[in-house]
Amino acid sequence: MTTVFVEQEEQNDLQKSFANLLEESFHRSLTPGNVVVGEILTVEKDSLVIDIGGKCEGYVPLKEIPDCRFPGELAERYKPGQVKEFFILRDFDEDAPFVLSLRRVDSCKDWEDLRRRHEENDILNVIVCGTTRGGILVQVLSLKGFIPASQLRIAKTLEELVGDTIPAKLLEVDKSKNKLILSHRAAVFEAQAERRTTTLNALTEESVVDGEVVKITNFGAFIDINGIDGLLPLSEISWRRLKHPADVLNLGQVVKVQVLTIDRQLERISLSMKRLAPDPWETVLSRFNEGDAVDGQVSKLLNSGFLAELEPGIEAFCSYHQTDRDKLFLGETFPFKIISIAAFDRRITLEPVLN
Repeated sequence: MTTVFVEQEEQNDLQKSFANLLEESFHRSLTPGNVVVGEILTVEKDSLVIDIGGKCEGYVPLKEIPDCRFPGELAERYKPGQVKEFFILRDFDEDAPFVLSLRRVDSCKDWEDLRRRHEENDILNVIVCGTTRGGILVQVLSLKGFIPASQLRIAKTLEELVGDTIPAKLLEVDKSKNKLILSHRAAVFEAQAERRTTTLNALTEESVVDGEVVKITNFGAFIDINGIDGLLPLSEISWRRLKHPADVLNLGQVVKVQVLTIDRQLERISLSMKRLAPDPWETVLSRFNEGDAVDGQVSKLLNSGFLAELEPGIEAFCSYHQTDRDKLFLGETFPFKIISIAAFDRRITLEPVLN
């Protein structure tokens, strides 16, 4: 009898220990940021009272209930006994129960789904829903994400993208900071990997190809050459001095370019437009002579003088010695006399014709 009594006591202790561990585990899950299953106990005027187990109750305020803007709608959509998932907004204390949300259940699940898809390096289809400084806002499941302009590869302006569905890869998924950063460029490059290899194998330096302008920056433009973004520097667009590539190029424009260099390892190519046109300096002596009177448009102000454009691609230098520097403005045209021409050095010297 003594042995049976001891065994029964040990069994009771084990059951109590298991129950305590279960209760402790349960309470660890009832922390803000988690999703729990609960049963609707009552439908109040502007909230739902929820049984979330463990002798705990919570309530869902009207603002955390989707598709319900007015108190009267609650009784139409929700009934006691319904079992649903709830997001824990705030822990309980002595004065208040758990505060729950129905609205945030999907977003919580979506953060977890996106974290997994980030690890798996997936490509997502996202909807462009707005623009912001430096990029676009996109709808990713139930969440909002951001694609920086530097991570776009498409021949459209930011405003023209609104409403479009585009592929993107996840760069950063941080639920704690509500930070979701994506890249359209990375998704496009991955999808075009095979096509890019074929293009690189076919290209040679000095090849002349057609390409589409897909991005314009201060320093040049990126041209899509059958899946590869080639850099067209500002200095290689025209023999003329340009302030910005947008002076002559537009997004989506198809241009003919010459391949200057190819880095097959990094999959980079540099391009030129101007080298497909005659270099005006090669024939400058057939059009200009020393002593000629010419008109020149001020194109750049320097420390010691200024440059004046005599014709597209031909700039000449004039010192400030015989001019009033304060009266010189970019774009203005003045009469000059050619003092010297050094075609090989691409240099013409002028002096102003004084009135």
